Amino acid sequence: MPRKLKNIKIMTLSAAALFAAGFLLIFSDKARASVSSAVSDCLEIIIPSLFAFSALAMYLQKSGLYKTALKPFTFVLSKMLKTDEEICGLILLSNIGGYPVGASLLSSLVSENRLAKNDAARLMCCCFGSGPSFIIGMVGKAVFNSALAGTFMFLSCFLSSLVMAAVVLSKEKVTLKKADGGFDLSAGCFINSVSAAAKAMFSVCTMIVIFSVISALLEETGAFLPLGENAVIFSSVLEVTRIKEMTAGEMPICAALLSFGGVCVILQITAIVGGKIPLGKFLLSRIPAAALSAGFSALFQLFLPNISEETIAGNAYTSAFSGNAALSVCLLAMCAILLLGENARNKEG
Repeated sequence: MPRKLKNIKIMTLSAAALFAAGFLLIFSDKARASVSSAVSDCLEIIIPSLFAFSALAMYLQKSGLYKTALKPFTFVLSKMLKTDEEICGLILLSNIGGYPVGASLLSSLVSENRLAKNDAARLMCCCFGSGPSFIIGMVGKAVFNSALAGTFMFLSCFLSSLVMAAVVLSKEKVTLKKADGGFDLSAGCFINSVSAAAKAMFSVCTMIVIFSVISALLEETGAFLPLGENAVIFSSVLEVTRIKEMTAGEMPICAALLSFGGVCVILQITAIVGGKIPLGKFLLSRIPAAALSAGFSALFQLFLPNISEETIAGNAYTSAFSGNAALSVCLLAMCAILLLGENARNKEG
């Protein structure tokens, strides 16, 4: 980067940091409220809907069980995409496990020298999805008060990923080296899988909290005012869980936002891959993937019963998830115990 541009970047970021510091001091009540709301979202939405699927996806991949558990699906998908069944398994796991799973799995394969960086970069375009539990539970039931709507939106995002997979795999073959050894069914594999999912959840939740504060800052300064009713769309582009504030009747928009993932999720993916995987192709793929999801969702919406326009996201969200906070706290406590146990074993070893 040229020195002049670097200096401009430093000055811009410094000014932004000072502005944020001033906001936190002057509007401390607003900042606290946004943090409290974000933490509540993490405890009542994100962890219940993503953690279990993420841990399961991690375990299936690390143990090797996904080769048999997903066999009926990977066999058909491998014929459709004309690629290896194991690669199809990765695509499936990434789309049912939640946003961080694909990046975590591909990064692990690159570290093990089983997958080339360029091949991983191409697979990132289709190994990215919010998972059925998140979409059906949060967007379907909480926003539209309809599990069927959530199911259709998940299918829209999944079909979008399959189209992206067909495109990236048609250009050049992706080679995945065979793993050494057979299945790993040990307790250690299970604990490592849960630990990996817990670390991913921690990263996800902390990023959601900080982006909630950023959104509060923008709202307080009036940055969203020119957008009017579209302000919630822009805030969802920044942080995808803000979709819960949308009203019924915007199903294709929700599907597009879920497929895009949001700036917050993209930054999480960047942190997870840690430079192991180039993300240029992944970033470019988000726009066509979002457009495909919107198109599929618009078609599926034709088969839906009329969704009441009076459905209010906040009310549905409260009734759907108000009982999950205590369970989520227990879940976090168990994750902490597992992580502490793993660290103790590492020190002993």
